[in-house]
Amino acid sequence: MAIPQVVIVGRPNVGKSSVFNWLAGRRLAIVDDVAGVTRDRMTFLLCEQDRYFEVVDTGGIGIDDSDNLTQEIEDQVNRALESADVVLFVVDARSGITPLDEVVARRLRYVNRPIVCLANKTDDPKLDSNADEFYRLGRGKLLPVSSHQNRNRDRLLEMILARLPEATSETQALDGAQMKVAIVGRRNVGKSTFVNTLARAERMIVSEVPGTTRDSVDVRFELDDKSFVAIDTPGLRRGRSL
Repeated sequence: MAIPQVVIVGRPNVGKSSVFNWLAGRRLAIVDDVAGVTRDRMTFLLCEQDRYFEVVDTGGIGIDDSDNLTQEIEDQVNRALESADVVLFVVDARSGITPLDEVVARRLRYVNRPIVCLANKTDDPKLDSNADEFYRLGRGKLLPVSSHQNRNRDRLLEMILARLPEATSETQALDGAQMKVAIVGRRNVGKSTFVNTLARAERMIVSEVPGTTRDSVDVRFELDDKSFVAIDTPGLRRGRSL
C-alpha cells in the first residue's frame, strides 16, 4: 500500500538528521558535525491524528563524498523526491543563505509537491528575524524551528498534515504492526543488495567500499500481500584480540 512520504532535503550540515530524529521522537539517524554522514534514505513511520506517513531523511545535496559515492547519494535524493508527497527544505538560520542553499532551491523548482522551508537552529523567537531572509529563496512556507530546543514541532506537524494527500482506506487501516526482519553480517557480504532484492528497488547504496551503510535503515516491502520491514545494518567489524 502507498504510504505518504514526507521527504527532508537540504545542503550538508543544516540539521536534516536532527529534524528527522526530532520528528520521530527517538535517535535513529547518526548526527555528526562532519558533513556527509547520511548516505542512504532513512525512513520512520509516524501516526498523527490518525494519519500515517513516513518521514524520510536524505543525504546532503552538494556533498563531495570522501568515498566517491557522491552520485549514488544524489540518486537516492532524486528517488526520494520522486516519491515525495511533502518536502521539508531544511536551512540553517545561523548561517544564513549560502550558495548551496540556492542550488537546492533551484532544484526544488522542478518538484511539483508542497514544500515547507524549515529554518532550523532558530533556538529563540528573537532569532526569527534571521530566518526571514530565506523567504528570498521562494520555496514553500517558511517556518522557524529548532530541533535542539523542541521549538514549533506541533506547528510543523499541523503543516504536514494539511499538505498530505487525501487518506485512502488502505492507509487509514494501517496499524504499523508489520513484521521486522534485521539483516546482519560482516562488511561487504551483500546485505544492502539483499535488502534491495526484497524491496525490488534501489533503496540502499551498494558499493565495494567497506562501511558504505552507516545507519540502520528500515526498508518497507510487501510479500504475499503482507507488509514487512527489512532493517539493513552497518557491517559488523571483527573485534580486536586482547
